[in-house]
Amino acid sequence: MTSNPSLAYKYRETAVKTANPLQLVVILYDGAIQALQEAREYIRRKDIGNRTRCLNRSVAFISELQASLNFNSSGTIADSLNRLYDFMKQGIFKAGLEQRVEPLDQVIGLLENLRSAWGELASQSQSAASSNESSTATAAVMMRSIPNAGAERSSLNISG
Repeated sequence: MTSNPSLAYKYRETAVKTANPLQLVVILYDGAIQALQEAREYIRRKDIGNRTRCLNRSVAFISELQASLNFNSSGTIADSLNRLYDFMKQGIFKAGLEQRVEPLDQVIGLLENLRSAWGELASQSQSAASSNESSTATAAVMMRSIPNAGAERSSLNISG
């Protein structure tokens, strides 16, 4: 890759503009994972400013994923993902408050599992574009990707 920030930005911008909805979800997962990995390093270095910036960025990515849930057509899957995203945000806030990386490691693991499932869906959707089997594959992959950790309801209110 290049070290020129403006070229990297243009590459990401092009990737986002040309991505289909499934690819956009994968891009959001990638962004959240990257931000949390950076935050983990900043916690270890005790760099509060950069840690906070990265944690806020990760919450923004997860909030965008959460806002894109379609409760009308996805039902149970959307509800499970919503609870899981709340659980993740709670872990991120806990890591920031306690200055510990362990909650971030758990959230990163959850995000990597979901990213893998959505990446598989994005690949399947491209190869199944001419057939109509993608909706069944979507449900099967998503149900496999939702761990039990999301079953907990978060009482966290991030709005204020």
